[in-house]
Amino acid sequence: MQRLSGLDASFLYFETRSQLLHVCGLIVLDVSGMPGGYSFDALRAELDRRITGMPTFRRKLHDSMLNVDHPVWVEDESFDIDHHLNRVGIPAPGGDRELSELCAHLAGQPIDRSMPLWQMYVIEGLPNGRVAVFAKMHHSTVDGVTGANMMSQLCTLTPDDPALDDELVKETAGGSGALELAVGGALSRLATPWRLASLLPGTLGVLPSWINRARKGMAMPAPFTAPRTPFNRTITGHRTLSFATVELDDIKRVKNAFGTTVNDVVLAVCSTALRSYLEELDALPAKPLISMVPMSVHAAESRPGTNRVSGMFMSLATDIDDPVERLEAIRDANIVAKDHTKALDANLLTDWAQFTAPSVFGSAVRMYSRLRLSERHPVVHNLVISNVPGPNFPLYFLGARIEQMLPLGPVFHGAGLNATVMSMDGKLHFGFIACKQSVPDPWPLAEAVTEALADYVAAAAERESSGAPTAERKSAAELGNVRRAQRKAAKQSAKESAGATSDKKAPAKKAPAKKAPAKKAPAKKASAKKAPAKKAPAQAASATKPTAAETAPTAKAPAKKAPAKKSPAAKAPAKK
Repeated sequence: MQRLSGLDASFLYFETRSQLLHVCGLIVLDVSGMPGGYSFDALRAELDRRITGMPTFRRKLHDSMLNVDHPVWVEDESFDIDHHLNRVGIPAPGGDRELSELCAHLAGQPIDRSMPLWQMYVIEGLPNGRVAVFAKMHHSTVDGVTGANMMSQLCTLTPDDPALDDELVKETAGGSGALELAVGGALSRLATPWRLASLLPGTLGVLPSWINRARKGMAMPAPFTAPRTPFNRTITGHRTLSFATVELDDIKRVKNAFGTTVNDVVLAVCSTALRSYLEELDALPAKPLISMVPMSVHAAESRPGTNRVSGMFMSLATDIDDPVERLEAIRDANIVAKDHTKALDANLLTDWAQFTAPSVFGSAVRMYSRLRLSERHPVVHNLVISNVPGPNFPLYFLGARIEQMLPLGPVFHGAGLNATVMSMDGKLHFGFIACKQSVPDPWPLAEAVTEALADYVAAAAERESSGAPTAERKSAAELGNVRRAQRKAAKQSAKESAGATSDKKAPAKKAPAKKAPAKKAPAKKASAKKAPAKKAPAQAASATKPTAAETAPTAKAPAKKAPAKKSPAAKAPAKK
């Protein structure tokens, strides 16, 4: 028996029918070189054999009403490969769009939690005799790193079938009785106050530290500051997906020309594709899009569980027109975000997730979805972009050579688009998956990827021919100094502009002062009104017309000044 960590279990608690939290993968295979030729039965038999040496594929969830903590993994004693492996045919004509529509439909189906949390579909009928395999596995079971490791167990460097590890064949998740599960859960919850007390000091220091770094220009974008786009809304359970493949050498050429990293170029290509897509929809916000970029913390201090991830918020600089300037801005933002992330506790998310409770969080997520709250608060981030490094050599899946390997992550309420990139054998594969209502047709995104990279390759060639030196990468501190200088210059410019504006408006403010005599005209009339004061009826009559004296006629006061000048003559008798 192995208890799920809080982070692993949270993917179970946060899942709803519309927010499906499994990760997917699409593999396109060249089966022409398979030993003995391809057949579904042969592939099924080899998969069944391999899984006997893969304990993770044979375990399932176990819980009980008496358990007050997270569920546990136990061995599925009735495991049957036919409950997980399916055979389907691709609709004619069997191209990429038909393949993507089929896989999007499969991605929108939940995984049965009564069995091991994975499904695999063998898709036949692709052009040139190729075969595709679409797999999905619940996020509570894998993260990016562990998912790649598990897939590697189904892959080999040659078409030949490998020998199994005897130790892994014997390994089992074991079983669990209701009493054992309840006692273990109760003991775990008893430690909650101590865990909370140990977490608070480090957590309370995050916000002041973030503010301090922001003042120094060394902070990544804060959550809840992203602009709203068409894919930042409440999602449904329907999915769309698209994909593109480019040459890794082209990415590296751009990297070398502009002094960036492969990840910088990947983010810039995604940013340019997103900018193009939103411009076509006339929905490009003035503020730059913000991506959440997952980061593995497997190298950090050991924590229980499968998912060991953190994340950083990245500006995609979609507000910058020039693609080269956009790449350089992303490079600088990446440096600052990584430096900021290193200053944070890598296990903070994992540790806080230990306090998640199914009854509380499950109900909260359902209410969040039903009330469409993601559309009522500021956008946390616009999308998730993951870059998973793979091997730079050929791989064989169950004996068939892999042509494409496309990872696809989950989408969330408020962030209905996910882009995942994986390198393998000299290629870089981009996979986009989205909520169908938010992104009905994701193929323009995939097509924009190849166009964006072509533009960057052309810019790299121009840079190379010009003989310009490669830009030096600055440190986060140096970039902070640059940002502070830019902010200071912007403030000074704003002050000067405000001063110039106030100087120009000064004469206009004196105009009312010149009209002061005109305002005194009604004052002179006051004495005129006092003359008939003895006649009460006249006063009542004048009192019934106050609005007439306060409106348009007052503008003609100067015209009535002629009689007012005769007032001294009227006062002459009074002087005698």
